[in-house]
Amino acid sequence: MKRKEVIFLLAMLLVGTSVGGFAYPSNCYAATAETESSSEQSIYSLANHYFKIKSISNGKYLLGNKAGYEAQADTADSGMTFYFKASDLGEYILFDQDSKYLTYNIFNAIVRNTTLSDKTRFKVEQYEDNSFSFYSYVKKKYVGIKGTSLVWKDNVDDTCRFELELTEGNNPFPEADINIDFYDGDGNPITTSNVMARPSSGENIIGTADTHAHLCHNKGSGEVVFNGDAFSPLGIADALNDCTDLHGVNGAYDIWGKAVDGATTHNTSGYPNFSYWPTSYSTNHEQTYYKWLERSYLAGQRVLVHQCVNNEILGKVTNALPPYKNGVTNDMDAIRQEIEYVYKMQDYIDAQCGGPNEGWFRIVTSSEQARDVISQGKMAVFLGIEVDTIFGADTDFAGKYNAGEITEEEMNTGLENIEKQLDEVYDLGIRSFYMIHALNNGFGGCQLYQGEIFSIMNYLKTSDFYQPEVSTNPRVFYKQPKADLPEDAQGHANVEGLTETGKWMIHQMINRHMIIELDHMSDKSLNDTLDILWEEKYPGIICSHTRILDMFNPEDEAWEQLDIPRMIKIYQLGGIISPMMWETTTGHQRCATDYLEYMIELSNNSETPTTGILDNQNYFKYDGPYEVPTTWYNMNDDESDDMILGIPYGSDVNGACMLPNFDKVQESFDTVDYDTFTDLYPGIYADGVTAKVNKQTTGNVTFDVNGDRGVAHYGLVPDFWKKMSTNSNIVDINATFNSAEAYIRMIERAEKYSDTYPSRDESQWITTSTEYWH
Repeated sequence: MKRKEVIFLLAMLLVGTSVGGFAYPSNCYAATAETESSSEQSIYSLANHYFKIKSISNGKYLLGNKAGYEAQADTADSGMTFYFKASDLGEYILFDQDSKYLTYNIFNAIVRNTTLSDKTRFKVEQYEDNSFSFYSYVKKKYVGIKGTSLVWKDNVDDTCRFELELTEGNNPFPEADINIDFYDGDGNPITTSNVMARPSSGENIIGTADTHAHLCHNKGSGEVVFNGDAFSPLGIADALNDCTDLHGVNGAYDIWGKAVDGATTHNTSGYPNFSYWPTSYSTNHEQTYYKWLERSYLAGQRVLVHQCVNNEILGKVTNALPPYKNGVTNDMDAIRQEIEYVYKMQDYIDAQCGGPNEGWFRIVTSSEQARDVISQGKMAVFLGIEVDTIFGADTDFAGKYNAGEITEEEMNTGLENIEKQLDEVYDLGIRSFYMIHALNNGFGGCQLYQGEIFSIMNYLKTSDFYQPEVSTNPRVFYKQPKADLPEDAQGHANVEGLTETGKWMIHQMINRHMIIELDHMSDKSLNDTLDILWEEKYPGIICSHTRILDMFNPEDEAWEQLDIPRMIKIYQLGGIISPMMWETTTGHQRCATDYLEYMIELSNNSETPTTGILDNQNYFKYDGPYEVPTTWYNMNDDESDDMILGIPYGSDVNGACMLPNFDKVQESFDTVDYDTFTDLYPGIYADGVTAKVNKQTTGNVTFDVNGDRGVAHYGLVPDFWKKMSTNSNIVDINATFNSAEAYIRMIERAEKYSDTYPSRDESQWITTSTEYWH
């Protein structure tokens, strides 16, 4: 990027906008009965337990002195107690009773100190006599004994082998708390193992689904905008560290915070004091630390869709400025890096829970896998993509060929390159993605976003600013600044619709039974897409973090987004609507629920396809009433594919949208009373299990959803739903806790899609008079 372009965009930002078996009761929340009853040690079972370490060669226990450790203690009681914190599968940080680590110094001498680094990571290996060795992650040598001192060894011998004796302790490695207590049917406290419901085959899942979350935006957009990690091998202090290195002293380098969050400066302190962040008022500090996510899971979340995300222009701009990170900016490179990160996150959580496949966080690629892991009491995690130019598709190859601008060979080469990358990400586990995001690309036009900054970014990427036209949608009031259009025009829309290559890509996704993300498209692109989907009768579609235009007032200056007529069509096709969490506070979820509920009732009570009217004046602000048709899925003879009243949500956490606070809606919802906060919803736990939800504590901060930070991080999502449940006129909490089942059913419909499913009998698929886009 040219220097003048960086300076120009910066100015706009600132002024504008190995061994099997398990030894002990695991900390995993889906531990099996076998896990709890086994007494065999393994390299995985050591996680989050206390041990005494005894040398095989001299029979002595390790004890600590001022400089390091010696194998000198005659008894376990006189030896040092170590907490084994898993840093990866079969790898540990040894944290002693004095809060010091086994590590080494600049002279390569094995010591104990309070400096946490990769030098404190040790791979554990196990031998037939149930002894263990410690292999340095950095040094690439084994810890051995010479006399009584710890020394390095190139190869394992008897001096490198140790017995680990399980003990008790009171100094665990620092970690965030879950702050949910569980009880059995008699009111006795129980561990978190086996507390979640395990729905059997054919049984509906009770629980929530977040269809739009970003777990690792810090690995995209130049790797400098977003501070923090969802996990770190070195633990919470490293994952949620002070953000000075990225954002500068008092946030001086934080362009995003200034332009998007309105934070001219901010306190950079991370764990344990968190003087400013996490907070709902900041979008670029980590809010999905894995223990916070775990709290949401333990309160009933059964599905999460992680969206790999990147903004190439933002990355290039921030990399050209202090602290000169030189991070990944290319969309596809960022996608690959983020996919790798999330799989490592799964491994890390497995490591905390007792070994491979034992964790509660399970990446899945099909509805069958999702139901399987949920039946084990775990959470299903799907992978998606949200970037501006996916597959590098900045050219409409098919359109250019049709216009005679390129040869057939050039078109085929371009499309083959796109398809190769599509197959690559599919093989990596991606099952949904956005063809179009914040900028125009080779697939089509995007929504016109508020503020000139996005138009400038579009220019820097495509050499063309947004090209607006007068919107024909009476709900659109946003006007693109400096647009050469009549002043009395109500609102503006992107002139660009779906390209010929975009139409080709929709069929490529259908052929692979993938989920098509519809948010972010221009009105024309969305309308073109809906027409193709209607022709194909394809159900694998979702608006995963949407707003409903009909719910806004003119002064909100809403731009091109979903509206009620197109929402109805998506429902009829078997798709999913997931309102943004923020907009849930102002009735968008209620609107989506009301129309879906009406369609289901109409379909269930009609013998032949028909239409009806939902008589609710709240939704007729700009037009209406709207005809609602029946859906084939609730009129065939198979109840398993029925549309059910389930409305997921899109948190967009660590994206461009803040998690909710309640500044403008305080009077709409009651205060959450943590003294009486118990199970969020019936059926989320195993029979007889009850929960007491307390305020969440991380480090020195206790978070309260009623407080001035709002939904400060993902661990407060359960607290948010508790607050939302106090006003049924705005939120239908039943629909929220049916959302995991609804989402998985949509995927099942897409997986089952064929030439004969769903029915192509046109008499079963009726249109309505309010489908204005045809």
